[in-house]
Amino acid sequence: MKTQSNSIIATSVILLTLMAIICLGFAGQSAALKPLKLEQTQGEVRVVLLRAGQVVSTNNQIQFIVTYVVEIPKKGAFADLHFGSNDEIALVVKGKPVEFHGESSSSAMDFKELPRQNELIKPKAIEGREMLAQDIVFKDLKIEARKFDVKLKFTWRGNERSFDFKDVPLN
Repeated sequence: MKTQSNSIIATSVILLTLMAIICLGFAGQSAALKPLKLEQTQGEVRVVLLRAGQVVSTNNQIQFIVTYVVEIPKKGAFADLHFGSNDEIALVVKGKPVEFHGESSSSAMDFKELPRQNELIKPKAIEGREMLAQDIVFKDLKIEARKFDVKLKFTWRGNERSFDFKDVPLN
């Protein structure tokens, strides 16, 4: 009886150890970012934050990615939409802006052209409106926080628009 009890304990310890090794192994791998669906509307302009978080690229580079869509009326939509390269986005942790002086890129495109688009939930299109997706990549940026703020800024029809997403969970 005692031998059988010791055998059960030993088997349990082995199984728990294997589970821990497997979980730790997966923790070190690059996983898909969880899709977000945070949205804000100001007048005729809707912004949907689709993803924000860290990934490891195929060449093992740490990247921080923010992807969002801007939805505006179809008539004259994109001719009146302008993104500033210097102040398009700000990341804030505990009230302090994240300082970043490294390499970054920002690309505007149709939703179906987004990188890792299959990981995202496409916002439902509204008749008479158009969506433009923005994908911003910060190379070698790592944020050590569970939540942060994403502040987006652009101009539409001559008016500056700011969208402040508070307490975004780090994916």
